[in-house]
Amino acid sequence: MSTPNLDTEKLRSNEESRVHQQIAFASGLFQGDITIRTVLESLAEGVVIIDSSGVILLANEFAGQMFGYPGRDLIGRPHAVLVPERLREIHKEHMARYFAEPRIRPMGMLLDLVGCRQDGSEFPLEISLSFLETIKGVLVLAFISDITLRKQIETRLRKSEELFRIQVEIVKDYAIFTLDLQGNVLNWNAGAERLKGYRAEEIVGRHFSCFYAEKDRNAGAPEDELKKAADQGQFAEECWRIRKDGSGFWADIVITTLYDESGNPWGFSTVTRDITERKKAEEALSFSEARYRALFRDNPTMIFTVDSEGTILTANPFAASELGYTVDELERQPVLKLLHEDDREAMMKQLQMCLKNPDEVHRWQFRKIRKDGTLLWVEEIAQAVSGLEGGRAVLVVCQNVTERKRAEEALRKSEMKLSKIFHSVPVLIGITTVAEGRCVDMNEKGLQTLGYRREEVIGRSTLELGIWESESVRDQATRILLKEGMVRDMEMHFRGKSGMVFTGVLSAELIEFDGEQYMLSVINDITERKRMEEEIVRLNADLEAFNYTVAHDLRQPLNVISSYCQMIERICRDQLGDECMGYVQGAYDSALRMDRLIGALLNFSRLARVEPRRETVDLSAMAHGVAEGLKQTEPGRQVNFEIADGILANGDASLLRAVLDNLLSNAWKYTGMKEQAVIEFGVRDVDGVPTYFVRDNGAGFNMEDADKLFTPFERLPETENQRGFGIGLSTVERIIGRHGGRVWAEGIPGKGACFYFTLELKLK
Repeated sequence: MSTPNLDTEKLRSNEESRVHQQIAFASGLFQGDITIRTVLESLAEGVVIIDSSGVILLANEFAGQMFGYPGRDLIGRPHAVLVPERLREIHKEHMARYFAEPRIRPMGMLLDLVGCRQDGSEFPLEISLSFLETIKGVLVLAFISDITLRKQIETRLRKSEELFRIQVEIVKDYAIFTLDLQGNVLNWNAGAERLKGYRAEEIVGRHFSCFYAEKDRNAGAPEDELKKAADQGQFAEECWRIRKDGSGFWADIVITTLYDESGNPWGFSTVTRDITERKKAEEALSFSEARYRALFRDNPTMIFTVDSEGTILTANPFAASELGYTVDELERQPVLKLLHEDDREAMMKQLQMCLKNPDEVHRWQFRKIRKDGTLLWVEEIAQAVSGLEGGRAVLVVCQNVTERKRAEEALRKSEMKLSKIFHSVPVLIGITTVAEGRCVDMNEKGLQTLGYRREEVIGRSTLELGIWESESVRDQATRILLKEGMVRDMEMHFRGKSGMVFTGVLSAELIEFDGEQYMLSVINDITERKRMEEEIVRLNADLEAFNYTVAHDLRQPLNVISSYCQMIERICRDQLGDECMGYVQGAYDSALRMDRLIGALLNFSRLARVEPRRETVDLSAMAHGVAEGLKQTEPGRQVNFEIADGILANGDASLLRAVLDNLLSNAWKYTGMKEQAVIEFGVRDVDGVPTYFVRDNGAGFNMEDADKLFTPFERLPETENQRGFGIGLSTVERIIGRHGGRVWAEGIPGKGACFYFTLELKLK
C-alpha cells in the first residue's frame, strides 16, 4: 500500500475512533440517571444529540421512527442525512453559526424546517434547540416534532372562504332590522337595503318613521305601532310603506319587542316583506297567520324552528323531504339526530350563542345525515325569535351546499396542484404589484436564483431588494406592460442578494385581482448562453484568422508546384515522353484542385458570419441562368429543365444564387446516367409557408441516409466517384439557416430526389 493510502486509512481510523468516543461519552452523560433516560425515551417527539462535527451521538427511539431508521441506526451518522439534500449547504452554515454562538431556543422560538426520511421522502418538522457544555466540547440537544398534520390544517384554514356577511336575510324577500325603544334604526340587513333602498350607513341612527307616508306620520302611526308592540309584545300589520326614492309598496310588517336577560324591553325587531303583487292579486284578503303558515309549508327552502333544548318544533315539508322524513317524523325530535356526530357539540354551542344574541343573524355550515344515512352539507342561517310562553326559539333556514362543498374541495386540490407546478417550474417566476413593485409571491427557482429566503422577499419592493438593474429599466418594462398587456423576451440584467449580476430574458403578463394590477414575470437566466455566444464570436474570429493563415501557407507551395509544372511543360516538353508529361499534367491538375478546395472551404467558413441582405430576388430568372450555364458544360446531354416563372423571395441575391447553383448542379450531376433527365424548380405552400424545391429523376438515395446529406465531406454509398468536394449541400444548409429557414430532402433509390427549403425573411 502506498504512503498516501496509509495516511488516508489512518485519518479514517482516527475519525471513527473519535466518533465512537464521542458516542460513548454522550451515552454516559445520561446512563447514570435512569429518570432522564426514561423521559427521553418516553417523549412523543424525537430527541437528537450532535457534536460540533455534526455526528449524531444519541437519538431516542421516537427520532428513529420519525426519520425511518430502525433501532439505534441513527447513532454515528452525520445529522445531514436528516436534511433534504437541496438544503444541506445552507443548513451547514446555520449549524456553524449556532456552534459559534450556542443559545437556547425554547418552544416559543421553534423553527419550521423540512426533514428527510431514510427513504428520501420529506416532511415538515419543528425544532427547539438547547446545548450542553461538556469536557468534550459543546453538544447540541434538539427536540424534533413532526408537524405534518398541523401544516395541513393551517393550509386548510388559509384557503377557506371568508364567511358570508353576518347580517343577511333569512328569506330573500324580507327586510330585517332592529330599533331602539325610541324607534331609531340600530342595524340593517341586505334584504332591507334591497327592499327599502337605503344603505346601512344611510339609515342606521335615523328614526324609522321615514318609512311611513306623510299622512301616517302626521297621524302618529309610527309611535302608536311601537306602543302596541311594547304593550302586546308584538304588532303585525299590512300597510303602505315608502322607499327611499319615494315609491310606495304594500308591506307585511311584524314588530316584535326585544327583551334583555332580566326581562326588560330594550328594543324592537322589525320584519318587513313586500306584498304589493299579492295585494293586487288578492285585493280583499288579509295576510293572516294561516297564509304565513302556508308560505312556510310551500317554501322550496328547508326551514326549521328549534327550541333552546335543541328540539325541533317545526319543519316544513321541503326540509322533511330533503332529509328523507315526513314532517311528523321530524317534529318533537332532537335536532342532533340529523347532525353528523362530529358536528353535534359545535351545533349546540352555536344554538346557545344564537339565543344569547337575539338581535344577530348567524350563519354556519354543518353536515346533516339523511334518513338513509347519506351525507348532506348545509349552510344554515339562523336568528332567535320569540317563542311560546315568552321563551325563545331559533328560526333556521337551510340551503343544500353539498355540490358547492365538492366544488370547493376540487378548487382546493386544483390550487394545491397549481402551487406545486408554480414552485417546480425551473425558471424564475415572480408576482409583483405594478404600482409599487412589491413582491407577492416567488417560486423556489426564483429564490434559489436570487439567493433570498422567502421571508426576505415577500412584501418587499423589487427595487428595494436591488433585483432590477436600475429604476429606469423597471419603468421601461412597466410602461410596455401597461400599454401592451404583456412583455415579451426583453433582455436585461438582474442582481441577486450577493450582488452577482446575471443576464435574463423577461416575459411578463398583466393580471388583475380584487381591483389591483399585478405583473406575472418569467425570467430565463441566459448568462451562460451569453457567455457561450461571446465565446463563439471569439472562436469564429480566431477561426477566420486561422483559415486565412492556413490558406496562405497552403496556397504558396501550390502556386510554386503549378508554376514548376507549367515551366516543365514549356521548356522540357520535347525532351520528355508522353508518360512523363502525363505525370506533370496530373501534378498540375491536383494542385489546381487543391487550390479550389481551399477556396471552397474558405467560402464555407465565411457563410457562418455573413448577414443576409434583404432584397427581393427573382428566383425563377436566377434558376434559368444556372440551367443555361449547366447546359453549356455538357452540350450533348438531353436534360429538360422545368422552371416555374414568377417565383420571388426576400433574401441575399448572391447567397441564394449559391443555393440554386449547388442544388441544380447536384441534380445535373446525379441525372448523368439518365437518357432523358428532368430537373424541376418550383414552389408550393406547406402549412401556410412558401416552400421552394428542386426535383430530379436521377439516382436518388435511401431515406435512411438522409441525415448524412448535409454533413461536410460526407459521401453517400455508391457516390464516392462523383466529382465535387462534398460541401455543396452543407453550404446550402448554412445559407438557408442564415436566412432563418430550413432545408430537407426526400429520395427513392433509382427514382430521383427532391430538396426543399424555406426562407423566413418576409417580402417588404
